Amino acid sequence: MQQRKNRRPATRAVNPRRNTRRKRLADKRSVYGSKKSLTEEPDDVSGKGRTKAKVLIVHRIGFVRAGVLSLIEKSTQFVVCGETDEAPLARELFLRHKPHLVVVGLRLCGADGIQLIKEFRSLNPVAAILALSEHADPFSAQRAFRAGARAYLTIDDAPELLRAFDKILTGHPHVAASVLPLILSNFAAGTKNSRNPDINNLSDRELEIFSFIGRGVSVSELATELHVSVKTIETHQMRMKGKLALHTAAELRQKAREWLAKSAVNRIREDPESE
Repeated sequence: MQQRKNRRPATRAVNPRRNTRRKRLADKRSVYGSKKSLTEEPDDVSGKGRTKAKVLIVHRIGFVRAGVLSLIEKSTQFVVCGETDEAPLARELFLRHKPHLVVVGLRLCGADGIQLIKEFRSLNPVAAILALSEHADPFSAQRAFRAGARAYLTIDDAPELLRAFDKILTGHPHVAASVLPLILSNFAAGTKNSRNPDINNLSDRELEIFSFIGRGVSVSELATELHVSVKTIETHQMRMKGKLALHTAAELRQKAREWLAKSAVNRIREDPESE
């Protein structure tokens, strides 16, 4: 009996493989255990020890933002730092996260994407901006590049998105394969006989208002849409009439309707499958 009391309890052998498995599980939990929201600062480090490029998505159509987000999530080079359809929140996210890349739609909720591109360019000239249009339009592509965008794609060109990111991050411009022939055709036509030389004299803001007028939007509706006063819209109308050599608001509306109609016809002629 005395010998049994003095006997030490047997020690269990340590399995080194089990400890290794436990360590691996703990490491995985530390990496994948929590998910960050799109308004939080994302993890910058990829599995290869290289910093991921942060992308901000600004587009008025929800399923377009979701599609872009899905493409980026499948990549190992980029990470989404925020997404919105509102210009004020887009500015806030831009200043907060300092993205390397920004995807901007040309039509936003109560704002103009071209103007937002100019603001982003002013706030951080290093950020690479990609304009994502709903339709292939050579004139809007020209405006986007003039505002500071480095790439122009349409929604149908989504498969080119990550390739476009790679190009514009290295300082090279990118135009979607579906849009480039339209731009070249429009440029060739313009050098021979410009269809609307006077329209080119309009500023980006004036052209935005001009297109709304062509769609039949009233002055009060336009002021509400752009979050400005009626007086501001009337001032823009007065300047446009001077640049276009028009005298009345009725002449301005007619000119805007004709311009929109010609733009639609030319787009169909240059790309019949676009409609």
